[in-house]
Amino acid sequence: MVTVREVEDKDIIPLAEFLSKGFPYTTKEFWVPLFELWWNSNPAYTDQFPRGWVLEQHPSIVGFIGNIPVPFLIRGAVHIAAVANSWYVDPSVRGLSSLRLFNEYLNQKRASLFLFKRGNDEHVLKILSRYQFEEYILPKSQKEYVYILNKRKADFIFRDFLFKNRIPKLSELGELYKQAGFLVFAYLYQKSVILECDVPGNTYSSSLCTSCDESFSRIWDPSLNSCDVALSRDTKTLNWLYFSSARANKRVVIQCHRSRDKTLAGYMVFDIQRMNPSGEGIMNLMDICIENNDPQVLASLTSFAIETGKQNNAALLLVWANSQETEKYFRSMFSMRMNAHHYRYIRFSEPSAMNSGRDHYRTVCLPMIFPPQ
Repeated sequence: MVTVREVEDKDIIPLAEFLSKGFPYTTKEFWVPLFELWWNSNPAYTDQFPRGWVLEQHPSIVGFIGNIPVPFLIRGAVHIAAVANSWYVDPSVRGLSSLRLFNEYLNQKRASLFLFKRGNDEHVLKILSRYQFEEYILPKSQKEYVYILNKRKADFIFRDFLFKNRIPKLSELGELYKQAGFLVFAYLYQKSVILECDVPGNTYSSSLCTSCDESFSRIWDPSLNSCDVALSRDTKTLNWLYFSSARANKRVVIQCHRSRDKTLAGYMVFDIQRMNPSGEGIMNLMDICIENNDPQVLASLTSFAIETGKQNNAALLLVWANSQETEKYFRSMFSMRMNAHHYRYIRFSEPSAMNSGRDHYRTVCLPMIFPPQ
């Protein structure tokens, strides 16, 4: 008999063992600190929120869905979003048992909205549609800009980045040929970005950052005020998202200050993603905030990011735009751009909001950065 219950303290080690079997490239040692990040070090977590639910076929765990509370602003007021994470069920009990887990997640009472990040599983997409989740595609422009940091890593760039170590589907060949053409063009004609150290009398200066203060929260105010629904950018949440140590990828935060008074003018957050810890990586933009969309701030941060990527054995830098001004800058600086589709799904807990969807909350600003899974 398969039963469902909330995650308890006694489940941490058995869960780590179970999930390391279900998710390739992970180990038991990977999951335990990740659970610490989701719950114990999460400033939004209290024991009023379930940590998740397990399917149990006595005496073994055969299914799991994680539940991570994250503060969101809904028309300026702080509410809690429940982020579903690492949903996995043993193949021997999939079907109705999987839906029992998902129903437990949706039936929790203290969440105002539910967030889901979908991978490539079409079955999951059908479930989200059935439960009236709204789909959002990030970034808004659906474009990513690519800068080659190390042209000698051609084998990695084409094999791991372009083909993702797999044989492409027939339907993907057209887009792959186009991307391969962009890559070859970038190899031949990529512009050299002017480094901030080469510009005399710099107005701005960029550096690595190790923690966020109130200035990192305040710089978000203009953009958050224009959103009906948005991630709360309070200092505790930012430090939790940016600087928690338990993650598969190396996270790098780059800050830009005015030279005259050292006030914050903008920042970027990157993940350096590697398949092999000692191998080449891709430096991928995860979050960005530029005061007044100032192109000089953007140029300072971008040039510092390029140098940081080179120092960390990254072969590529991937960025996306959060404004028209940023889009214009990246389009002028980077020879290669590609279609990008990162999916987020949202469902409101109150029926009136759910039924009217985007007409009720006109501007929903979902973040690219996400609690790690």
